[in-house]
Amino acid sequence: MRRDGPTRIAMSRKTIVALAALVAAGAILFLALPPRGERVPVPPGWRDLASRTIAGAYHVHSTESDGGGDKPSIAAAAARAGLQFVIFTDHGDATRQPDPPRYVDGVLCLDAVEISTSEGHYVALDMPRAPYPLGGAAAAVVEDVERLGGFGIAAHPDSPKPALRWTADDLPVDGVEWLNADSEWRDETRFTLARAALGYLMRPADALASLLDRPPTLARWDRWSAARPIVSLAAADAHGGIGRRAEDPRGSVYSRLGIPSYEASFRTFSNRVVLDAPLSRDAVADARRIFTAIRAGRVFSVIDAVASPGLLDFRRDRTAVVARAVAPPGSEMVMFHRGVQVARAPGPELRWESGGDAGPYRVEVHAPGAPGEPPVPWLVSNEIFTALAAPKPGISLEVPWTGALAAPLVWHVEHDASSSAAVEARPAGTALEYHLGSDKSRSPYAAMATDISGRSFSAVEAAIVAAGPMRVSIQVRTGESGRWGRSVYVDGSDRLVRIPLTAMRRIDGPIDHPSSAAITSALVVVDLTNAVPGSSGSFTVRSFVLVP
Repeated sequence: MRRDGPTRIAMSRKTIVALAALVAAGAILFLALPPRGERVPVPPGWRDLASRTIAGAYHVHSTESDGGGDKPSIAAAAARAGLQFVIFTDHGDATRQPDPPRYVDGVLCLDAVEISTSEGHYVALDMPRAPYPLGGAAAAVVEDVERLGGFGIAAHPDSPKPALRWTADDLPVDGVEWLNADSEWRDETRFTLARAALGYLMRPADALASLLDRPPTLARWDRWSAARPIVSLAAADAHGGIGRRAEDPRGSVYSRLGIPSYEASFRTFSNRVVLDAPLSRDAVADARRIFTAIRAGRVFSVIDAVASPGLLDFRRDRTAVVARAVAPPGSEMVMFHRGVQVARAPGPELRWESGGDAGPYRVEVHAPGAPGEPPVPWLVSNEIFTALAAPKPGISLEVPWTGALAAPLVWHVEHDASSSAAVEARPAGTALEYHLGSDKSRSPYAAMATDISGRSFSAVEAAIVAAGPMRVSIQVRTGESGRWGRSVYVDGSDRLVRIPLTAMRRIDGPIDHPSSAAITSALVVVDLTNAVPGSSGSFTVRSFVLVP
């Protein structure tokens, strides 16, 4: 007699439970799937503009800093994503010689650098090697990038992570990241991130796009550009995995798995640069054309995971500002003037009678079903001005100098135990010869200092010369060892800088301003902020005056 009836029933129950679990998992995965991006056909009349509009990724990290892939593998990922250029922005102090432009797998690889400052990160494009390390105060880095002919962009300005946030709102930056992928996932709930992780298994780029919202940086960009053009770019901030960046040393399980991949990041959104002609395949010439177009603001951003490709014709004529776009059906075009919405219309074209108002004007295209609360714009243009915009304001501390030398002060040397220094009175002023220690962990420095106790003053005027380009920090110190300072650029030229006490930043404590009554000494300092361990040099203080 057979006795397998109960066994069969048990097996049937197990099968039913397993099938139910599979159905439930499939339902969860289906519900987690983000919408698939739409493919937008290009009308025949747009073919010429399409041939001159090239897609690329900006703000990409490789194994040369904290990225997970080398440049050739990243270029291959960009090629698979349909991009034509990648701008690498590995972390550094700009003293590394930039890699020359080159095509890899049909993708033009361009080298830039992301510089850490005390008020956030600053990306320098199209800049040669710096003669000394760039870093320290944001004002000094912005000034140095401009002096070297670079194009500077405030990175992830509204990051939820305070260490990454750009806080120097008053500086004349050249550009801003209106969208940053790293910032976008940091403010999401665990549920949203978990749903995106499930969706990533099937539709990686669409899942990443589901984390995007309308960023607050758009409003900040409008404020900054009220008087002069500031270029905006969408930043992939791609590391080949979440948590790979230097500020997140512990990383995450996603970073160990390489999630998100470079290819997924590149398929999520891109920057579209509008050239005067298609790429020539001459890497150096094409790099110059791309950087020139970015500097001029001939670039716009598209969320490719929502719809692709994106094309934009944005121009001004004698009386109006006109925008046309190749966009998904149901899209709406919105025009902004000085950050205020002035026109809105469905369809592919929008015309606004400017009435002679100079600008700036910019447009957004809002696509149906775009992710986010509020939804992220599908397309964001750069700005155009209908008249000559205001010149870029400077940040130099220089003032006219007649060449007269002030009465010499009595200087002495201060340095750490690993460094050496000596002062020498010369006809042209007081010189400091220094050699910094080679052990970075000991924070080597060298300085000349002078006693100014009991002096009442509101500013310091100094004239300092050096054999080559360098930066020194002019500082004041109180009896309680509080220090305030300001970095200044010096070289072989005679230049006089005036630094109000109110313009000095606290070096070793909370932000405040020193009172001259409490100040006991003044210093001129060289340290690793703008120098390298083991380096030697000299500079001469030709004049140092306390201004009442």
